[in-house]
Amino acid sequence: MRTKEYSDLAARVMASSGDHPIWVGWGIIEEIGERIKSLFTPPVVYVISDDRVSEHARMVQIALEAEAIPAHIFMIPSGESNKNLETVQHVYKWLADRKAERGHMIVAVGGGVVGDLAGFVAATYLRGMPFAQVPTTLLAMMDAAIGGKVAVDLPQGKNLVGAFYQPQFVLSDVRTLSTLPDRELSSGWAEAIKHGLILDKELLAIFEKNTGKIKSLDPEIATQIIRDSVAIKANIVSQDERETLGIRILLNYGHTIGHAIESTTQYTQYLHGEAVSVGMMAAASISRSMGLLDESEVKRQRLILASYGLPIKAQGLNSSDILEAMRSDKKTSRGQINWVLLDGIGNAVTNNRVPDNYVAEALDSILTDDGKAEELGQGC
Repeated sequence: MRTKEYSDLAARVMASSGDHPIWVGWGIIEEIGERIKSLFTPPVVYVISDDRVSEHARMVQIALEAEAIPAHIFMIPSGESNKNLETVQHVYKWLADRKAERGHMIVAVGGGVVGDLAGFVAATYLRGMPFAQVPTTLLAMMDAAIGGKVAVDLPQGKNLVGAFYQPQFVLSDVRTLSTLPDRELSSGWAEAIKHGLILDKELLAIFEKNTGKIKSLDPEIATQIIRDSVAIKANIVSQDERETLGIRILLNYGHTIGHAIESTTQYTQYLHGEAVSVGMMAAASISRSMGLLDESEVKRQRLILASYGLPIKAQGLNSSDILEAMRSDKKTSRGQINWVLLDGIGNAVTNNRVPDNYVAEALDSILTDDGKAEELGQGC
């Protein structure tokens, strides 16, 4: 069956398993039943969500059942600390008790934790069940729900057990973001700002010029900028689905140190986008040391991150702990970290020959107070 075209189509991801749509609109979650049936009609849907977004999960269930698709809901505990194999085991048991079949479907409704875990379950239960992503946080819309990376954490690091497994579709209803706390919204904007920093100077300029409207979720501007940002990631994923060509890794700007900050603090102190924001400042410091960025460009990045309420420092953490966590990073090969740096705003590059002293200086810049925080807050 040919997929019905919707006006809110942001992008199509071209993957080895086939292509799938990413829809980004305002007030479209109630249409999920109709949209699933435009692709295929699963006999049963298993909605995996968490208690923080139970209202959205119930809305999805009602919309599916209105289209005569039976739907069951499983709530996992919220929070990154629950994205582990123990939780996966509970979901497996639930599916087995309900005699889930390979032709049934899993729908993830929630943030990145729900999407990652539900996708991992879908990839592995019965050797693979179809699934879809309905992200309800900005961070998940921008990042986790796109690209087919599904995984759970181990005590030694984030996302160490996982797979590449593409969804049948991604449906992002921007209106669901209106219930998010300001801190979670800010965390999500970090990934979108990152897209501008690594690939699209024009997108970054839109973020700079429309800070107030974007932060207040103006339906028109917020929806359009999310669509634009999503299209950037979808295009990269389509070119380099399994991160083997050196293209998709560019999306990891700020993530090497960001993931290390999350791991070092046991995922309890920083939201993902906040940690990535600090990591981007460290990466910018390295880029400057390597002669790729000038000071005005580093300052420009610092100011735009701060204007969206994002941290640019992680004071009080131990640099040796962060270095140890970085050694477990998936982008480390033969002991060398493949850094994503900026060779000017809008132009990301990779480099696995960064001198240790540049890394040490970058860590010092984000872990100690040098007075830069006083410059921030303009335009907030």
